[in-house]
Parts: sequence; C-alpha cells; structure tokens
Amino acid sequence: MAFLLGLTVLWSLVAGKDLNFDFRNYHLYSAYAFLHDRLGMDYFPAAVSGYLNPLAEVPIYAMIMAQWDDRVIALVLALSHFPVFWFVWKIAELITADSKINQAHACVASAILAFLSPIQLTTLSNSFADPSAGFFTIAGIYLLLKSSTRTNDGIFLLAGVMFGVGAGLKLTNLILIPGAFIALLFVPGPRGTKMKLTLILAIGCALGFLITNGWWAAKLYAHFGNPIYPLYNSIFKSPDFINSNFSDRRMLIYGAWTWLALPFLMLKSGTMIYSENSSPDIRIFLLVLSIAGAIIFFAVRKIGVGKPGAESPAEHRPLARKILLIYFAVSYVLWGTLSGIGRYAYVLWVLVGPLVVGIMAAHWPQALTRISLGVAVVVQVVVLFLNGNLYWSTHYWGGKWIDLEVPESLKNEPATYLLHGVQSNSFIAPYLHPDSRFSNFTGQYVQPIGARMSEKMREFLSDTTHPVRLVFEANYTPGVSVLTLDPNTDKEINSFLSGYGFRRKNMECKMILLKGSPVAKTFAGVGWVPPTLQKKDENISAVMWVCDLDRLPPPQMEKALQDYRAVDEIFDSIEDACGMALDPHRIQTVRTSTGWFRNYFNTVTVLMAKNDEIFIHPTLSMLTFPMGKLSEWSGKKVECPDILKHVREADFKLTPAEPEN
Repeated sequence: MAFLLGLTVLWSLVAGKDLNFDFRNYHLYSAYAFLHDRLGMDYFPAAVSGYLNPLAEVPIYAMIMAQWDDRVIALVLALSHFPVFWFVWKIAELITADSKINQAHACVASAILAFLSPIQLTTLSNSFADPSAGFFTIAGIYLLLKSSTRTNDGIFLLAGVMFGVGAGLKLTNLILIPGAFIALLFVPGPRGTKMKLTLILAIGCALGFLITNGWWAAKLYAHFGNPIYPLYNSIFKSPDFINSNFSDRRMLIYGAWTWLALPFLMLKSGTMIYSENSSPDIRIFLLVLSIAGAIIFFAVRKIGVGKPGAESPAEHRPLARKILLIYFAVSYVLWGTLSGIGRYAYVLWVLVGPLVVGIMAAHWPQALTRISLGVAVVVQVVVLFLNGNLYWSTHYWGGKWIDLEVPESLKNEPATYLLHGVQSNSFIAPYLHPDSRFSNFTGQYVQPIGARMSEKMREFLSDTTHPVRLVFEANYTPGVSVLTLDPNTDKEINSFLSGYGFRRKNMECKMILLKGSPVAKTFAGVGWVPPTLQKKDENISAVMWVCDLDRLPPPQMEKALQDYRAVDEIFDSIEDACGMALDPHRIQTVRTSTGWFRNYFNTVTVLMAKNDEIFIHPTLSMLTFPMGKLSEWSGKKVECPDILKHVREADFKLTPAEPEN
C-alpha cells in the first residue's frame, strides 16, 4: 500500500493538472452556484450537466478560490481518492481465501491491476466526481461481501447506505446498484431471510441517496418541477425543458450489444471507444480469458486429466468470489447496455483487478497464474506507456489551478452573459461581477426560440437593467488585446443571435484569457518538465471573447423567426423518418452564416443544411451523408441512412494525437 501511495503521488505530480472539458464546462460552476445560491439567478449556465449534484465539486472549488498551489490541490485530491485501494486489497483478501498462490501476492497483484486502470489514472487527482462517488460504492461492495456468509442486519444496512451515498453524489452510480440485489439472491439461507436482507439493503440505499442528494432533488423540484432536472423530463414534464429522457448514447456504437464487443474493442488505442480520450485496457479481456481458463481447467479435472484433489472442496471456496462475479456481470451488462461511457464504470474497472486475480489464483495452475499475472501487469504498463493520451487536457504546473486574466470592466459591472458553444466556459462566472447572470443559450442544449421559449428563459432575456454580452471561445493572436470582428465573423454572430432577438452592438470585443501551457502528448503517455517562465503569447490555454449586444427591432426578429419556421418544417420530417437515430426530436435549430444545424445531444449527431444541400453528420466522424436538397424537398419521401452502420464501417475518427486543426 505504501508503494501504491508513492505511485499515486508520483503520477499526480508527473501528469500535471487537468483543465478538462467538464471542469471548464460545469465542475467549477456547479460548486460556485451551490455556495452562492444562484439557482434562481442563472438559467442553463452550464448546459444539462450544470444541474447535477454539486457536493463532490465543493472541495476543489474551495481550494481554488483559496489560491492553494496547484500541486497541493492535486495531491489533496489524489490522497482523497487513494483509500479505494485499501478496499480493493480487503476485497482481494475475501475472494482469494482458496488461492493457489500466496494470498499476500494475490492481494498485491489485485491492487496493482486496479491501479493500472486507465480510467482510474485519468480521473486521479482531478475534478471528476467518479472516484469520490465510486469510493462509497466500493465500500458498499466490500461490506456486502464481508457479510455474505455471516448475515448481519446492521452491516447490510450500512452497505446500502454506501451504495446510496455513491449514487447520490453521482447519479450514474445508480446503474451499479441493481447488481447488489441480484447477487443477494445467491447468498445462502431461507427465502424469508433473503427478503429481509433485500428490504434492509433497499432502505439503506434510499437513506444514503437522501443524505447526499435528497436536499438537492428538493431544490430542483421546487424550482423546476423535476427532482433530477433536466433528466427524464418526459416523466416529470418540467415546462423548462423538452419532453426527453436525456441519455448519452455516444459510446453505444453497437447499440444494446456494445457490452459484448467492448472486451475486444478496449484493446485498441483510439477515442470514443468507451472513453472520450484513448484508454486502451487489456484487463477486461484478461477477465474473459481467466473465466474461460477456469472453465477449461475445471472440465479437465472433472474428466480426470488433472491431478486428484487439485480442485478445492466446495466448502473451501469463498462465497465472496461468486457474489462479486455475479455483481460485476450484472453491473457490466447494465452499464454496457445503457451507457458505455468509461468513467461511469469507474467502480467496475477498479474491481477487475481482484476479480481476475481471484479467478486465476483459485482455478488456474499455480505456475501459470504467476506468469500470467506478471505478464498482464507488464503488458498493461507498456500499453499505457505507448498510448500517449491518458489525460484529457493536462497542463504544466504554474502555481494557480486557474490563472484567469479578466478585464477590470467585466469585474466591476454586472451584465447578462449569453454563453455560446458546446463548451459553455461557465467556469469564468466566479471571476466576474457577482450580480452578473449567465446562460449557455446555444451549446449542448440549444434554448428554444419564439413561442417555444420557456418562461424562465424569456424572463432571463427580458432583463433590461444590465448590458447583454455574448461570450464565445475563438483563436488568439499574440499581442492582440481586443478582437475586431471581420465581416464574416460579424455575420456569423448575428445569424445565430437573430432568433433570440439580438445582434452585436459594435465590432470590438474584449477578451478573457485562461493562461497556462498544455502539456504536449509524448511517447510516454504524458509529458512533464519543470514549469518555466514563458512569454504571455506562449502561455495561453484558451481565449473567451466578450461582445456587447443590442436588441433587434421587432420586425427584424419576426422575419428571423419566419426563416426558422421554413427550415424547421423540413428538419422535423427528417427526424420523423430517422426515429431514434436523431434523438431527441424537435430540438432547436441553430442558424449560422453558412447554413442551419440541429445538434442531437443524446448522440452528438448533427443534422445540417448548407447551400441547399441537406446532410447528416454522425458523432466525431469525418464523413457526412447526403439527405437531398432543401429546394426539392416538397413531396419527397424521406429515407434515413443507417447512421450507426456508416460510423462502424468508416474508420475515420479523429484522435487527439492528430493536429486539432
């Protein structure tokens, strides 16, 4: 454990700080909004994710606002994530009681294989809630396994509380709860006892969930009429969001059967396989091999080829291993069917370590087990070493976690800020005037216009006491402190603003600088050199331009809405033909200077019309599929292409290893 603690500290310092997309999009803002009670001031400031439970983000927010050194913040986060490995070790002890190798060696191999999970490494010491919430879920699993042979009502209740706390901190951990109830069916004892334990576990889950998420759910329900707003709004029907069950299906490239292909797909380096970054992992494939090998060796012994007595008597086989295997299988299938997003299965990737070792150490020949585990560790290290993409957006250490340069006028004057882009950049909110208001009006979820605009958004835009400003991210030219819009950019901005009744006020925009140098991807997975003094124009991570806006005269706004309605009629008919491939239906169209777009947040697929041509652009693909012409659409029968099939067959996905331009 001391060795793993050293690796944790070393990895955290070498990897750098991760200013990832989600951190800038909603992690920092969520804690800021919670601590400053901004639920009624802002409206969709950080897209859909901005309304998730903010508790897990409060520690990093507090440390950043207190101006702690960025290395200290990373180490505090890493050390808070580290105790999960103690539970991994204890779980390994429970499931390797009949190990054919030294049990201490089995626990060591389990912990190291758990540590080498790429998802664990990419979330270690940064702002993601998965390790914090996963800690409680893994604690619940340990308690469940611990009491599987000696049923104890109190321990089962505590296990349920741990599951509930983990799910309350991170809603995606709800997927990891049903496996515990299925596993309970295999605990020895009369049916009545099992029913009682199931009820106790359920009460514990509900209690834990209420402790961490009940208060937040109550606030969301009071404000929006949906306790998990905006999720599952087709059930709760809040008027402030479309009737859609938001579900991120980007990774489900094989639909409900994705879980079956993943053990093989995860062997490859590449983005959007089961994670946004490239996270090759041989361990789940090794788990499949360990189970297959156990079956083969069991069959060989059964027919008398093996040595007499080689198989452990049934009474000596730990029930905990069987319970863990059932829990893992159920949770993995549920996750792979409903989500497929790697971070949401953080708990499973950590549990792969003890599960592989437990099966091999119990059923494989002793010498083969030792060799296989040693080779597995080496191969996994080599794969991670060669991958070159273990962090999302890693930066050099610079003293501050966020080094933001903001014009004084933006600090001193309140304003209404319209955040434009899938990257909301809501993390700038704590650094502007505290009476300012924020909305990510065009991004992951595009706010409806015209008659379909929600009342809360209409109220948000009706405030005339403060200036209205547009914030968007764009390239930076060294030495430039003010952006002078060229005619094309000016036309682009006015195009997507027109439906909301705004236009730019002047041709000049102020800038907010996020300072810091991204670490270049290297052969060794991450790059690291001691921080060096750099010139200002070499130390810019991102630039947010801030432009003043004016309101459109009513006749011009009505003309803009008429143009939208003409295109919406055609886009609606395409959605009806494509069904779930373009989901959710009737989302807001975005107008640009070159065409019209609908961005489907469930699949990140784009429906577009450019120069009279209609296309469908699947998530992260370099290909588009023609759908006909706008001018010839009247009376035309719509035939939707098999979008997922095209994506599977076209190996043209972008990877961060390639130039971003």
